[in-house]
Amino acid sequence: MRKYILITVPKLNSSGGVSSFWCSLLPVLKKYEDLDIETLEIGGNNNILGPFVDQWNFYKKTYTHIDLAILNPSLGLKSFFRDALFARRLAKKKIPFLVFFHGWNLGFEKKVDEKYRNFFLNTFGQAKKIFVLSENFKNKILEWGYEGKVVIETTNVDSSLLQDFSIEEKVNQIKNSEKIRILFLARLLREKGLFETLEAFNSLLETYTNIELIIAGDGKDREELESKVSDNANIIVTGYVEGQDKIDLFRTSHIYCLPSYSEGLPISILEAMAFGLPVVTTPVGGLKGFFKDGKMGYFVHPKETKQLSEKLELLLSDLDLVAEIGKYNYEYAHKKLLNSVQAERMHQYMMQSI
Repeated sequence: MRKYILITVPKLNSSGGVSSFWCSLLPVLKKYEDLDIETLEIGGNNNILGPFVDQWNFYKKTYTHIDLAILNPSLGLKSFFRDALFARRLAKKKIPFLVFFHGWNLGFEKKVDEKYRNFFLNTFGQAKKIFVLSENFKNKILEWGYEGKVVIETTNVDSSLLQDFSIEEKVNQIKNSEKIRILFLARLLREKGLFETLEAFNSLLETYTNIELIIAGDGKDREELESKVSDNANIIVTGYVEGQDKIDLFRTSHIYCLPSYSEGLPISILEAMAFGLPVVTTPVGGLKGFFKDGKMGYFVHPKETKQLSEKLELLLSDLDLVAEIGKYNYEYAHKKLLNSVQAERMHQYMMQSI
């Protein structure tokens, strides 16, 4: 007998990590013959009545038969209270539910510590399971008194991006390329380590003439970036990329660099790994517990330009090492990070919770 699953999601045609996560996962989950999945889009109502509309739409859904609901909040002011009311409604109706915290605001975490522990336990704390992206987040939820199972999950990589991709060809490309390409793909914000990447690359140019930095994305610091690189032929700013253009960048690049000041678990890092790229990044957010320093690439401290340059040079000076780490990342991603693999895990979690 098919189980009816209700999943709250943001606008699925919007940009953002949660919408990308579910846009990748839903087509695979909907192929399971024992699941009947419906999504309820919430948020995105840019008027004063929006929160009330969300609550009313959710309230109406709870009068239909639901075998399991999945809530997708972030730990932040707006989402926390909105989705907590959803959780309270589900608990009142005795509808089992799961909670997947995607974003996590450390400032708001302190508010929960100080004021909202009991509120958390009486709402989200009624969930069968809670999913987070970091060991630190798991520990905090257990500290608040949650007695259920907290599962550390990841974001995922859409396997359709990797059609016709060959890791053997990538390894050969790395070892035989005349020019080594370092890729930075993210919002063009200072907090992403954008200018540290730029400074580190410029210092490496003094030793390595066969390197190129590709900066892909858009954001409020793009104008400042372009003013700094306008006369540097070794740096290419592409602007925002998606679809085949993004695939081509991953295919033709050799090292991925994202030294952010803070993060959750960036999908771009998982995508880079799936395309066989070693990664240089920072031990922040979900990366701290997920990323294997020395095996998947290297950690550097945020804002440490000299250290970033040194770690990039370790890779540039040893292309066999680039290929070795790239192959490890590719195999790891295909075992654990593809949407098809994660869908199987989520399917099991759902069936266990009904």
